Order: sequence, then C-alpha cells, then structure tokens
Amino acid sequence: MNPNEIAEAQEQAEFCGILGNASRILIVWALGTRELNVSDISEKIDSSMQNTSQHLRLMKNKGVLHSRRDGREIYYRIADTKFNRTCPILSKNR
Repeated sequence: MNPNEIAEAQEQAEFCGILGNASRILIVWALGTRELNVSDISEKIDSSMQNTSQHLRLMKNKGVLHSRRDGREIYYRIADTKFNRTCPILSKNR
C-alpha cells in the first residue's frame, strides 16, 4: 500500500466510526438529500431534542453535517457528496 491509500483508509475508518451509533444513522436517513431543523430531526428519529442536538453537534464538528441558522431555528444537512461516496450503504434507498 502506498501512503495515500493508507491515509485514505484511515480517514474512512474515522469517518465510519462517527456513524457507529444507531441514532446517527437515523439522522443520516432523516436528512437524506434535504435540510431539516433540530425539532424535525428529533421527531423523525424518535429522540429527545437534547440527545439529538448532541449527536448533531458531534457530526457537525467531525465534518459530516453543515448547519445554518434561520432566526431561532438551526437547520442541518449532509456536508457533501464525499459522505455518499464513502458510505453508500447508508443510503436509505439502498
């Protein structure tokens, strides 16, 4: 293996480790290709707003999600297509 392949494998392992929680997989499924606010995500995954917010914060900090504020609401979406290339099996339409 060359150094680039090793680095890519390490990056993918870390990325997949972030998703090693059922709630985070449900968040990915809920977001799909759209943007949702925290309360909508919380409702879709049947979790408390506090618990959902913690998962969203971690996923955002690790670069899986982007967020934007609109007044009092925070909206989340999947960060980029790299996620879809790295973990296509996580697509809800699999």
